[in-house]
Amino acid sequence: MNTKRFHFRSRVLLFLLAGVLTAYVCVLYQLQVVNGSYYLEQSTRKIATTETVQSDRGDILDRNGRVLATNRTTYQVTLDEKLMGSDQERNRILLALVEVCREQDVDWTDTFPLSGSSPFTYTSDSPFETVSTSEDGTETRSSTQLARLLSVLKLKGLSGAPTADELMTALRTYFKLDEDLSDRDARAVIGILYELTLRSRDVARTSYVFARDIDIGFITVVKERKLTGVKIDTVTVRQYNTKSAAHLLGQVGAIQNWDNYKDKGYSLSDTVGISGVESAFEEILRGTSGTKDVELSQSGRVISETWHVDEETGEVQAPKPGDNIMLTVDIGLQEVVEEALARHIPGMTEESEKGACVVMDMTGGVLASATYPSYDPSEYRSNYAALASDPAQPLFNRALQGLYAPGSTFKPMVAAAGLTEGVITTKEKILDTGRYLHYDRIQDQPMCWIYRDTRGTHGYENVSEAIRDSCNIYFFETGLRLGIARINDYADAFGLGKKTGLELYEEAGQIAGPETSAKFGQTWYEGETMYAAIGQGSTQVTPIQLANYVATLVNGGTHYTAHLLKTVKSSDFTQVLEEYEPQAQNQIELDESHLTAIKQGMRMAATTGTMGRHFANSPVAVGAKTGSAQVTGQATANAVLIVFAPYENPEIAIATVVEKGGSGSRVAAIAADIVEYYFSNRDTMNSPAPENTLIP
Repeated sequence: MNTKRFHFRSRVLLFLLAGVLTAYVCVLYQLQVVNGSYYLEQSTRKIATTETVQSDRGDILDRNGRVLATNRTTYQVTLDEKLMGSDQERNRILLALVEVCREQDVDWTDTFPLSGSSPFTYTSDSPFETVSTSEDGTETRSSTQLARLLSVLKLKGLSGAPTADELMTALRTYFKLDEDLSDRDARAVIGILYELTLRSRDVARTSYVFARDIDIGFITVVKERKLTGVKIDTVTVRQYNTKSAAHLLGQVGAIQNWDNYKDKGYSLSDTVGISGVESAFEEILRGTSGTKDVELSQSGRVISETWHVDEETGEVQAPKPGDNIMLTVDIGLQEVVEEALARHIPGMTEESEKGACVVMDMTGGVLASATYPSYDPSEYRSNYAALASDPAQPLFNRALQGLYAPGSTFKPMVAAAGLTEGVITTKEKILDTGRYLHYDRIQDQPMCWIYRDTRGTHGYENVSEAIRDSCNIYFFETGLRLGIARINDYADAFGLGKKTGLELYEEAGQIAGPETSAKFGQTWYEGETMYAAIGQGSTQVTPIQLANYVATLVNGGTHYTAHLLKTVKSSDFTQVLEEYEPQAQNQIELDESHLTAIKQGMRMAATTGTMGRHFANSPVAVGAKTGSAQVTGQATANAVLIVFAPYENPEIAIATVVEKGGSGSRVAAIAADIVEYYFSNRDTMNSPAPENTLIP
């Protein structure tokens, strides 16, 4: 045996073994010492469920490109109870979070219906059951969220409707709060646990956001205290850049009826449009939500976030922002209309305090739609309780949902029907007899307003003069010649007593006649046709219907669908995705000479009396018709006014109603302000420069 060769091989093996051991030691040192903390954290990491990330909503702009609603980046706090550990540790974390909120003066979401400190009382008169009454008087009783939760938890020692103190004692035990915790702190922590338990027990289905719109100071303190399970997210919230158009723009909020959204790709935590334009164009504005995979440590710290990738298509599921909507509304005009209502309605009479006005173009585009009183859309949530309880009902959209008798503003339509049907002519004159004696057996014959006020008459009048003077006798006669069936047919053709087709919710109203009477269990009498012909009786219409009717009349008889949509643009404003085309519902065949006679009557009405003084300095000639609509049980009549301008080639139609405003002529000051602004400023309005052009 060769000893030298043996020793050589042994040394080689020893060197190899030493090298391998050295390598193992180095690797272990690298793992345990150099990168020990990193791999310890890796060993405890876990994959959270995927999160839905809402897309940014599209902007809402006016017809000139002014941004009315957009998005603002902010921060919100959410809670993940699963990461907070034991009940005692969870309670400690929540109490620490409450203390931070108190130090930083941050409000948090708490709907638990108990007072904030002892002695405890319920903050609701009906903490366990609510009662609602339908239109037919039927009562419906519903359990509150608190009652439903208690039925699920089945707390020991509680039955029926416990007192506030009994409930607090039971919940302190259920949530395992320390006995030495003060009543105030216990109430705060229970309020948070109440919100979390509502959701974990499926009593409430909306996600719980602990605090919204928080600042950097609050975030810094929370991070310093390392509160496990307290998550701070960057989110976008809706921002309104105008104090006007509240009823048009509407609001966004949590999903209120999940059945309407569950099959459309929404999650329960999504924010959606709940009223106005925000709701009407939800599908355009919302965009497409994204999906994010989030990797967390056991302490709840985010380790990594990546956009989810669809396994089948390989598509990265990042959110896609919504498209932008340009409305027909001119926000400058909208502001002027709202200011005019606010300036003129109070003090118009001793009782006037509410009203509405709509301005429309000749093809149904809404240029302005205002209700008085109104509110600032950006303060809707913070002031909701006060707005909802205000007896003036500022949340009610009178322009689209207020139902009013049109009064004498109905007369131009009856004139158009009478002329078209040949029951009157432009040259025929009808004698105003003061009292209308067609039914001589009636003890109290209907009167013309001038006879009632002064015992005078208008004498013989043609259609233009009758419109100017609003002669009741003329239109009593015309109405009876037409008959209620033809009056109703023309009212329908002009869009009165039915919805205009606007994208927002509106009321339909009704036109007096046999069908309407039957609906209310009443008998229709032929003599009621006289009152229907002057816009009284059971006829009720909305201000937007009146504006659309005037536009239909003076544009030559084309009845268009009312609309707010002008253009849809892509999220980056580089493409026009949709351009609204006016939609004609029907065509009324109006002879040009007949229309001229009606317009002449409205022109004369606008240049005489009180209206004449208001429109004396108007930049363009206008036509108008007033109405004073009597309301049962109301001493002062509603004031109604319709206007079109310019007289020769009409561009806009205006309809205004002031509740308890008295005479329609008093409303002319509002219309005069609108006409003045529109025709004096339309050529100087600020418009954004078109895309891909140099700014001069």
